[in-house]
Amino acid sequence: MSEIQYKLRGVTVEQFATVYEPADGKIESKLTIPIKTNYDERTLAVGANIQFSCDDKPFLIAESFCHYEISEECWNELSAGATKDVELPTKFMDMLARIAIGTLRGVLAAKTENTPYSKYILPILQIQSPKDRGDFILAKNN
Repeated sequence: MSEIQYKLRGVTVEQFATVYEPADGKIESKLTIPIKTNYDERTLAVGANIQFSCDDKPFLIAESFCHYEISEECWNELSAGATKDVELPTKFMDMLARIAIGTLRGVLAAKTENTPYSKYILPILQIQSPKDRGDFILAKNN
């Protein structure tokens, strides 16, 4: 298959919390990319979760998801008529991860605007999958 046909079905903000405002200390951030799938509905949601911590205590947490649906024609080709697992190429999933991170960046900017938390931003990141990582498998429910 040359190109996966998909559409964005929506964006959700799953978490947003400001626990306290840090005064001094070592600020760190941890970014994860959660993925939710539904084989029968041809959907996947790729998210981004950021947790800012000061001295290992979280003070700002945000998570959003971009929800996608793969076209029926494309899905039938990828799944051999819904008879096998679907393999989504690494490049495709990396692209969706970049979109999720950009979306979360916007969520953070909007939710922290005109607050002391606005200085905690999600910087531009270089996304690169490990060379030994294979395609993303959407398992067929047996």
